[in-house]
Amino acid sequence: CAQPRLTTPPAAPDGALRVATFNVRYDNPGDGPDAWPNRREAVARVIERSDLVGLQEALPRQLEWLDGALPGYARIGVGRDSGGVGEASVIYYRTDRVEPLDSGTFWLSETPSVPGSQSWDAALPRIATWGRFRDLGTGAEVVHLNTHFDHVGEVARRESARILVDRIAALAGGGPAIVTGDFNVTPDSDVYATLVDGGGLVDARLHAGAPPEGPDRTWNAFGTATDDRRIDYVFTLGPARALAVRTLDATVGDVLGGGSTREVSDHYAVEATVALD
Repeated sequence: CAQPRLTTPPAAPDGALRVATFNVRYDNPGDGPDAWPNRREAVARVIERSDLVGLQEALPRQLEWLDGALPGYARIGVGRDSGGVGEASVIYYRTDRVEPLDSGTFWLSETPSVPGSQSWDAALPRIATWGRFRDLGTGAEVVHLNTHFDHVGEVARRESARILVDRIAALAGGGPAIVTGDFNVTPDSDVYATLVDGGGLVDARLHAGAPPEGPDRTWNAFGTATDDRRIDYVFTLGPARALAVRTLDATVGDVLGGGSTREVSDHYAVEATVALD
């Protein structure tokens, strides 16, 4: 059968990490040929390209499968519903590259410490998962925060952005930080302005040391999208800076071989090489 077209990326240079954000699409049997069992192996191979990966829309049964398919990785994060169950925005990390020093989850609501809480016009509870990691090669520390903003509530997205910039500034304390997520907004939105202009987050795609690779859009709707929305981002803060960025518009066939032209998810993964100093 056809061989994979997607080559293994080079390891990040010393003092840098490969980071990605990836909305993997929840396990919905109604997706037919794009349902989770038909693409989960490709999802795992995409995760394996990076040292730190923020996932969105992952259900417990998907995470359980990924845990078995990713022996070199561990994860932090809990589900968004009360009791820590339900859809999660976890962070997978490569255990031979980084180690977690601290981690936590907060809710994007008026009561961030209350599990399952939701506020404003949010359609669903929304969370942010963060971890403080040590680079095992250099000893450098970095905070990685991963999130998924509400897809309906405009007020909820604006308020979530305010909470996020306050929290990441406090967690980073002037040190390097990375923020990944599906923010459900485009760069011309006031939410994006709150993150970048108000919060000092640096959009890796626009400020990488090399020209970005791949398409601008990150939403593909399993190949049926008719617009070019960029709603998935890698941001940096403090001394962290992006060296390279790529929107991974690879198909299942590109990743696994075999010639399938199906998308790996309804979003493209966004990959970045991030220097920590």
